[in-house]
Amino acid sequence: MNADLTELCRRLLHRVQSDTTDQSDAPYIEPSLSFTDTERHQAEKELFFANTPQVVGFAGEVSQPNSYKAVTVLDRPLLICRNADGELRAFINACRHRGAQVADGNGCAKSLSCPFHGWTYDLDGKLKGRRRDAAFSTANPEQEDTSLTPLPVSDRGGLLTVGLTPAMSQHTVNDFLGDIEAALENFDFASMNSIDTRRFEVNANWKIIVGLSNEGYHFENLHRDSLAPIMSSHGVVDCYGQHTRWAFSLKTILDLAHTPETDWPSEFPGAINHTVFPGTVIVAVPGAAQMIRAEPGPVAGASTVYYSGVFTGSDDPASNQQLCKAATESFDFGERIFVDEDLHAAEQCQRGIAAGGLPDGVVSGRNEPLITYWYRLWNDKLAQGTVGVAD
Repeated sequence: MNADLTELCRRLLHRVQSDTTDQSDAPYIEPSLSFTDTERHQAEKELFFANTPQVVGFAGEVSQPNSYKAVTVLDRPLLICRNADGELRAFINACRHRGAQVADGNGCAKSLSCPFHGWTYDLDGKLKGRRRDAAFSTANPEQEDTSLTPLPVSDRGGLLTVGLTPAMSQHTVNDFLGDIEAALENFDFASMNSIDTRRFEVNANWKIIVGLSNEGYHFENLHRDSLAPIMSSHGVVDCYGQHTRWAFSLKTILDLAHTPETDWPSEFPGAINHTVFPGTVIVAVPGAAQMIRAEPGPVAGASTVYYSGVFTGSDDPASNQQLCKAATESFDFGERIFVDEDLHAAEQCQRGIAAGGLPDGVVSGRNEPLITYWYRLWNDKLAQGTVGVAD
């Protein structure tokens, strides 16, 4: 472990030994309307998502020349790729003929072809060819823009960050993860290989879903038979402007209490959840990572959630196959817990709130400091009308 992770491990070991966790100064109550109000829901969708850079993947998923990854944010089709020279590009994933998507999923290809009429593009977004080209010629062909519409994109911190509109500046996207970049660089996200991305429609407000990955108070009950036997619910937190980090450990961390630090393992003995504004969670574990991206659905009580995973591979094909198999099994295990336990609980919470069962609001205890931090941050940003990154 490097110096940052070693210090994080020291802090976490202390919390486990003392049966404590990092805390906030006082309990906090968030008004229930925060999760049900239509006007607030629309404001969050516009400010926090449409007008804010979005982290949508890991740089390792498009690390090779001519690699690409198609994603969707707020029903907007996006395409992120490396061109033949290895330069990162992003576009609206819409053919300039009728708007159909030119790519789906992720992979490697020298060109991408629209399935509707066959217009073909290179990974610079330039039109390479189209059937019956003469039928589309104009008097001033040099003024005809047939390239895919470009978007600002960055891979700083090993994460893919993209602006949803061409009007967003490259500067805004480049600087978005600046405050937390050093913490992200503890992990080699830029070289990890893709496992899968899965999508879920959830009947719960997106903020409830973000909260699932920012407190360990629920481990002993909700995850009694899944995570609780192996993971400690004690946690340490760090705040980086409009981003946060929460670390929790394997129960075996107690073994380190009797081990000289020089003999501590090279990998962090637990999981570290990095939450980047407005609430995308990157879960880093030894040799792998997952991303949980929740976005507002059509109404305040609905969300679309994307769960994706990557792993650290090997240059040796046989070893890489074994690593992929193990990482996929772990990814599937994590998905079952997330869907069957976490998302199920989130939907129950939404129903209770919507029914008027929390007239005083949603409570966060002192032992849930990041929940309080995020509620306050979201409220402050809505009041300011900004996410704090100027062009």
